[in-house]
Amino acid sequence: MKTLISILTKKFHAAIEAAYPQLKEQNIPLEVVQSTNDKFGHYQCNSAMKLTKLVGLKPREIAERLIANLECKDDCGSLLVQELAIAGPGFINITIDPQFLSKYIDQILKLPHLGIDAPEHSQRIIIDFSSPNTAKEMHVGHLRSTIIGDCLSRLFEFLGHDVLRLNHIGDWGTAFGIEDLPDGW
Repeated sequence: MKTLISILTKKFHAAIEAAYPQLKEQNIPLEVVQSTNDKFGHYQCNSAMKLTKLVGLKPREIAERLIANLECKDDCGSLLVQELAIAGPGFINITIDPQFLSKYIDQILKLPHLGIDAPEHSQRIIIDFSSPNTAKEMHVGHLRSTIIGDCLSRLFEFLGHDVLRLNHIGDWGTAFGIEDLPDGW
């Protein structure tokens, strides 16, 4: 399943080519990223500043032309982008339509792997769990690495990798060797 960033990247690429047809044969510097602050929307397009040298216009003018040429509907005709706003020198803040977002998330939840593609090459990953010293008393600190190891194992298995979980007992220590020796040794 396509990610929202890939969908928006495709839309902005088409908007750049529509606004500036002379760039079709060139490598277009395109950057659509998740917004760093919720008040600026869900995503932002930072390409206007990068296009200034290629186009010869101010970033804000480029951003205005991109917005004018952006198709705000998805491939099925549903509204994809609810709001576009230019901030600063030419950042385009993008707010996704709540109804589109709801349908998109509903589709992801119905997929068996939540829309995450299987890795191209599955790897064998070894996760080493805690190694408490059996000669000493265990405490809650030993659980931390075990829980982290289990979480990582589950995550890598979900992503499609072959996980080998190793949990070894740590140093048996001198205490065991001394306790088991008969008197006189």
